Formats: sequence, C-alpha cells, structure tokens
Amino acid sequence: MDLNETRVYLPPPDLEPRPITMDQYHAYAPEKFELLDGYLFLPGQYPELRRELLRLLLINVGLQEAVKLAPEAGWREALERVYGSPSPASSRLPH
Repeated sequence: MDLNETRVYLPPPDLEPRPITMDQYHAYAPEKFELLDGYLFLPGQYPELRRELLRLLLINVGLQEAVKLAPEAGWREALERVYGSPSPASSRLPH
C-alpha cells in the first residue's frame, strides 16, 4: 500500500459485517505482511498501517463479532479510557 496514493473512503465499522469494495481493499490492505520488532508492517511507534487494516477487518467482521475476541472488562476499560467515564444515565444500562 502506498501511503501517498489518493485515499478511498472507508466508512466506520457497524455492528453487523459489511462487504468492502476492491478500491477499499487496494487502498487499505497491505501488499504483504512483515513482522518488524514483533509488530506487523512497522515498529510499534508507527501504528497507522495496522490501524487501517484493523478498520478494514472490523468492517468485514462487524463490531458484534469483534467484541467476542477480548473479555468484556477489557472493552469497558478501553471505552472508558478513550471516551471517559460513563454518564449516570448510561451506567444504569444492564451489563
């Protein structure tokens, strides 16, 4: 993948899986997988390619399936770290 090529729109992942287009595939999927210092594609301080591939995969898999890959407590902690503590109204929702 050439980071200088024109960017193709990639929608945010939905709960349900969705297909991607060939243009999206070519724009965001790496040509080959490489392992560098224990990280795919580039060393750890350069997460962009991994994030783009992950987004492509999340669109194809759907968020509902993706959350099954890690424990619920990990997802909740990650959401709190990124978006802050839940509001009092949302904390009353069933877990």
